[in-house]
Amino acid sequence: MLKLPPLPRLLKLICRRLPEEFQPAMVIAALPVLGTLATRIRFEYLDRQEQSLSFFSCITAPAASGKSFIRKPLDLLLTPINEQDAIEREKEQAYKEKLRASKNSKNQPEDPHACPRNNGVAISIAKLLQLLTYAEGKHLIGIGEEMDTLVKSERAGVWSQKSDIYRLAFDNAEYGQAYMSDASFNAHIKVYYNLLLTGTPNSMKRFFKDLENGLATRVCFAQLPDTSFTEIPVFAPYTEAEKAEIIRWARQLDAEQGTLVCPQLNTVIADWLEVKRQQAIDADNHAMDTLRRRAAVMGFRAGMLCYLLENRKYTKTVGQFAEWVAEYVFRNQMELWGEQMEQELTGALDAMTERGAASSLLALLPKDFTTADLIRLRARKNQSVTPTSVNSLLCRWRKLGRIDKTADAHWHRLT
Repeated sequence: MLKLPPLPRLLKLICRRLPEEFQPAMVIAALPVLGTLATRIRFEYLDRQEQSLSFFSCITAPAASGKSFIRKPLDLLLTPINEQDAIEREKEQAYKEKLRASKNSKNQPEDPHACPRNNGVAISIAKLLQLLTYAEGKHLIGIGEEMDTLVKSERAGVWSQKSDIYRLAFDNAEYGQAYMSDASFNAHIKVYYNLLLTGTPNSMKRFFKDLENGLATRVCFAQLPDTSFTEIPVFAPYTEAEKAEIIRWARQLDAEQGTLVCPQLNTVIADWLEVKRQQAIDADNHAMDTLRRRAAVMGFRAGMLCYLLENRKYTKTVGQFAEWVAEYVFRNQMELWGEQMEQELTGALDAMTERGAASSLLALLPKDFTTADLIRLRARKNQSVTPTSVNSLLCRWRKLGRIDKTADAHWHRLT
């Protein structure tokens, strides 16, 4: 388990009453909620494109292992949003009652554009687009504590649309639909939407079954420890003072707005990206190269959130927290999807080779090659030729069933 770095006051407070092994997952679970609270905050990423505090998180653990531990701290954080939502739902209900009362009247009530922002995940496309439009650039949040429920509800054809919306929400890109029917909601808007899911590893695999659509690579995954045959973990309750302080922090974040600039954070994430790039080159691993980029974005956003929680000052905590989130997300992504993604990516590259395009190192080697052949090829490509990096690559190819050893330092390519 990757050890937690020093945390800003709010996250330290949230994690204080939890067993140590549950604290990283709590941090990851809190990111979408904190990002939704600070929805008016904007900043530029390394590529100079504007971003917001958009997060997708997924907490996985076997059944009956205590995934619901996140509920109480998140309920406290959601206090300002839930209070506003209660008012919005009253407006919505009053409007519906007026509509029913004036069903056959020429004078229809004016739509108040009520917009509760915390609506769960079992929501229709039309309703989701309506709320995104009414939110006017504020994040909505979906929290699904049983991922299998969402899997079952999304088996219809509309899932492809919902998946599109989720993927676009990661970059706050635009989504639109236009239908002739008045029963559907027509819109073309930027998508500001945060998502938190919990479930078992099997339900997660069912939900993120299609790696090619890119949704899984946009998610911060956290895996809880296996509690089989162990005593029930103890989650101590917050004191009244701690509850009040958490709510005060939530209200403060809810009031934040403006554009953040933190050049020191740019340097931290750029350096982390470069380290991972070199590791991907050394391993000739295309999945590592893809996943490091998405993890860096999540780490950068988490760093900006930490910067906000540190009273808009850059501290060591900001840099360490950003790097920790990037590394934590990257490791979990690689553990869950790395091998499958590498097979898909290198398979696509091998197909490109047949058409004359560039390919992976293995495709450039002869059918029967030596370790020395691989070293010479890596040297020509300015890749590491240390014994560790070369042996690591050979071991990975062999494990994937792509090569077989014929003699000492001699190999046969199977693909």
